[in-house]
Amino acid sequence: MPKIAVGSPKRPIYLLRFIDEKKKPTPIDIFTARELSALLKYASTDLATCLAIAAFTGLRSEEILRLEWSDLRLSANFVEVGAHKAKTATRRLVPIPAVLAQWLAMAGNRDGGPVWPVSKTAYFDAIRATARRARVTWKQNALRHSWISYRLAEVQDVNRVALEAGNSPQMIFRHYRELATPEQARGWFNIMPQSAPNVVTFNAAAR
Repeated sequence: MPKIAVGSPKRPIYLLRFIDEKKKPTPIDIFTARELSALLKYASTDLATCLAIAAFTGLRSEEILRLEWSDLRLSANFVEVGAHKAKTATRRLVPIPAVLAQWLAMAGNRDGGPVWPVSKTAYFDAIRATARRARVTWKQNALRHSWISYRLAEVQDVNRVALEAGNSPQMIFRHYRELATPEQARGWFNIMPQSAPNVVTFNAAAR
């Protein structure tokens, strides 16, 4: 970069060098399959439903809080995030994997209304209480980060994951590439519920 002189003819001249430093990506925190299993085990049915949606579709917390049962198109196997509910104000469709379909079935038949039936404050209070019971350190936005990481490891397609996540391909590639392996992704997407509420079958080795 060029040096720029600063000062006046009557005063000393100082030379400043502007350095073009590349910003390092912010470290991404993700959950392991074992941590997610514990969270789902100790969550109430309503909260487990929301946690499963976050873990297996990557929806943001604010998007989940705006989500209604009518947005879950089970017959078509996708979640519709309307433009008025999305952070980016852009409509997107996110696939519902088999594991999420199982968790949604545990919630029973819900014809309408919000997926999370009470307040935003109650949602985050319930998450913190569940994390304490599960002895899992809660990591901010980590369910979304986890889904993007494991989804990318699963499909190996940055553009596809970016479209589903509502991010740019550049951001997905820069922050989430190689955070998880295909084997770890298989473990993440294989955390199925048993017939009794709040109980999961853990079929994956810890990351």
